[in-house]
Amino acid sequence: MNDMLKSNFAKSITDMLKFKTALGHKMNSYKWYLLNFDQFCQEHFPNETVLTNEIALAWCNDTKENAKSGYRFHIIREFGKYLVANGIEAFIVPTTLLPRYKADIPYILSDEELKNFFDATDKISFGRNSPLLEYTIPVIFRLQYACGLRPQEVRLLKVKNFDFNNNTIYIEESKWCKDRRIAVTEYIMDLCYKYNTLANTIIPNRTYFFQSPNGKEYSHGWLTAQFHKCWEISGNNTAKGSCVPYDLRHNFATRTLMKWVENGIEINEYISYLSAYMGHATFSNTFYYIHLLPERLSLMDFTQIKGIIPEVVE
Repeated sequence: MNDMLKSNFAKSITDMLKFKTALGHKMNSYKWYLLNFDQFCQEHFPNETVLTNEIALAWCNDTKENAKSGYRFHIIREFGKYLVANGIEAFIVPTTLLPRYKADIPYILSDEELKNFFDATDKISFGRNSPLLEYTIPVIFRLQYACGLRPQEVRLLKVKNFDFNNNTIYIEESKWCKDRRIAVTEYIMDLCYKYNTLANTIIPNRTYFFQSPNGKEYSHGWLTAQFHKCWEISGNNTAKGSCVPYDLRHNFATRTLMKWVENGIEINEYISYLSAYMGHATFSNTFYYIHLLPERLSLMDFTQIKGIIPEVVE
């Protein structure tokens, strides 16, 4: 990539990427946006050597796609902070200019919808270009749901991450760099063991547990496309909104909390375990799922924990 950087910011961009990588960040999170920024500067600000307000905001607004524009604000703010921290004059985008991200409301599946979906995964047929397809789809989505994994976590799992003797899986390269080892039910691990045995006969010495025909991990687009294909086959209602792979993680969390309530388990005492299991950065990320539970739970004491429900400022 270094050979592709030609603007006056090329060296600083390269140094920042090395710095972020050393901290454990994935280079892909930054490099393609910074490459775009470098090309933008070559075209519009070829003689500039200082990251100014004009350059930063011009690049951020040089897109009509709001989601990408929002991430550009984050990237250029980080670049400005890096420059200033190294004694280089630069404009740091203030947080007040960062677009506010509004997360979509998770789709909570009913028992019937969940059954219909997994029944649909079992109906995926043999793929000529992907001989493991009919076995991969049922296992990858069951594993993601049963463990509450993020879509990227289940895609990036490697064969070495599975400990079939102790029924555990090591989740590495996760969000916030929070690697963790999780316990998995015997049923799911047995399912994975059988899949692994079959996969070894077709793709010997593979690296990724769910390895694509090109020898790499499956892409985000592939997982999303397969999910929607199964959702369509399931016949589930789509009138309430679109259901996506990440919703399997949301459903794991809400169903876990519901099971605890039904079994009389004190949520306050166990929420930290769920937070660690799911790899959340803070407990507040886990408490987020409480508001997705049925109304009858809103009257329970655990929703009144100080710091979870904000006080009204008069």
